[in-house]
Amino acid sequence: MQTIVEKELLKGASSLQQATYNDQRTLIKSFFSGKEYGLGIVTTRLVVIDSLYSTNAAYSYFSFEEMAEKICALGGEDKARDYFYKVALTGKDEKKLFCEAYGIQKNLSEGSKQMSLLSKYAYYSLIGHGEKYPLGFPIYDSLAKEAYPTVCKMLGIKPKHRLSSLETPEIGEYIECLQQLRESLFGKSIALFNGFQQYDILDAYLWRMGKFESGNFSLLLGRDDYVKFVQKLDLQAKSIGKGKFEEKDPDYKKRMVDKYKGNPCVSKDNKFDFGKAVVMLCLEKKMKPFAGIRNEAYMNELLNHWRIFHEKKILK
Repeated sequence: MQTIVEKELLKGASSLQQATYNDQRTLIKSFFSGKEYGLGIVTTRLVVIDSLYSTNAAYSYFSFEEMAEKICALGGEDKARDYFYKVALTGKDEKKLFCEAYGIQKNLSEGSKQMSLLSKYAYYSLIGHGEKYPLGFPIYDSLAKEAYPTVCKMLGIKPKHRLSSLETPEIGEYIECLQQLRESLFGKSIALFNGFQQYDILDAYLWRMGKFESGNFSLLLGRDDYVKFVQKLDLQAKSIGKGKFEEKDPDYKKRMVDKYKGNPCVSKDNKFDFGKAVVMLCLEKKMKPFAGIRNEAYMNELLNHWRIFHEKKILK
C-alpha cells in the first residue's frame, strides 16, 4: 500500500515542470550544456547558482575562484561528473571538496564551508545525463534538512541522523539520510523514475514542503500569481494601482501587528513575521489561498498534502 508521501511523489513526478522556479533551473542548466570547460565557465556557473539560490558564498571573498579551481583539478568535465556521482553513491568525499572552507573573510580569517553551493553545482552537472547518472545528486539545503525528520515520520522510519540539530552536517551524513528516504520511496533500484533522476524528484518534494512550511511561495507562483496570492490573504502593503504597491509603507508593520496581535506571527516584542502569517492563514481550512491562479488545482493538492506534513511535524 502506498504511503501519502509516495502518492504525492508520483503526482509530482509528472508535475515538475509546473513550478515557476523551473525558469531559473532552465537558465542554470544552459550554462552546463555547452562543450566549453575550464576555470572561467566553472566560476561563472558557481556565480549564477549562488545568485539564483542565494547560497551566500559571495560573503567569503574569492570563494568562487577557489572552488572552481578545486573542481577543475578533478580533471575534465566527465571526470568531475564521475567524482560527484561517486560521492552521491557512497557518501565518500575523498578529495574533501565538501568539507573545506573556501575563500577568506574581511579580516583575513578562514572562509566558510560551501556544501550547499557545491551540492547544487554537482546536481546541475549530472541533471542532463540521466542515462549515465540515473540517481543524480542530492541538493543540500536547509529546507531539505528541516523536512527530513518529518518525512521519516510520514514514512514510518527512524531517522539515520538528527540533521535538523546539526548546523552543517557532513556530506556523508547528509547523503546517508537522503539515501534512506530514496530507498524507502523507490527501493534499491537506481534506475530513472518516470524519466527523472530519483534525487531530482526527492529534491523537488522536499523543496516544495519546505517552501510551504516557511510560507515562501514566490518561486512556486511567479509574479502575477504571487500578487493574487498575497492579496487573497490580505497581507499586502498599500496599493497604488493594479498590481503595484508603494515601495515603502511605514504603517504596514503596525497595521499587521494590530491585526494579528495574539497570534504566533506577532512576537512578544511586537515584531510581525510575514512567513508565519502566511502559514497560519494557509492552515485555515476555510481559506482558499490559491483561488484564481493558473495552477490552482495543483497548488491545492500540494496545500492539502502540506497540511498533513505540518501536522506530522508538530506531533511530539
